[in-house]
Amino acid sequence: MNDGTNRNSGPALAPAALVSVLRECFHGAGEAGAFLDPGQGGLVALLAGLTAAEASTPVAGTSVARHALHVAFSLDVFAEWIGGVRDVEYDWARSWAQGEVDENQWRALRARLAQGFEALEAAVARHAARDAQAAWGAAGALAHTAYHLGMIQIKVDELRARGR
Repeated sequence: MNDGTNRNSGPALAPAALVSVLRECFHGAGEAGAFLDPGQGGLVALLAGLTAAEASTPVAGTSVARHALHVAFSLDVFAEWIGGVRDVEYDWARSWAQGEVDENQWRALRARLAQGFEALEAAVARHAARDAQAAWGAAGALAHTAYHLGMIQIKVDELRARGR
């Protein structure tokens, strides 16, 4: 595993490392991962393997869809905050309001997550090297998304176990 100690990378190292691990969270690990097993898929692959009905099924209190909707909301918030918009009050509770999706909503949500990731990735790459608060926000976005990836994986594992 690369420990990020390349002394020749200068100030671009932190944003590049953050973007790399964010990409792993969403798109999976290649030959080596920072936290996923080599070859393991990320959030995109995990969600692509579910139907809307599966995603809408509550497991341990909440559904995968509810977590995915919350993550989509959070990506928008983190991208804005990292980009410098820091004077907005967001309704985080509202991001948990919906727990069920139909097939069209599920497809749209997965597309929204992909777009949200692209916006977050661009914001981190653009701002984290020169703005300590943006770098802090990027680290928070990574931790937040990784947490939800883990929660979603647990729920998917339980859904699969129920199906046996």
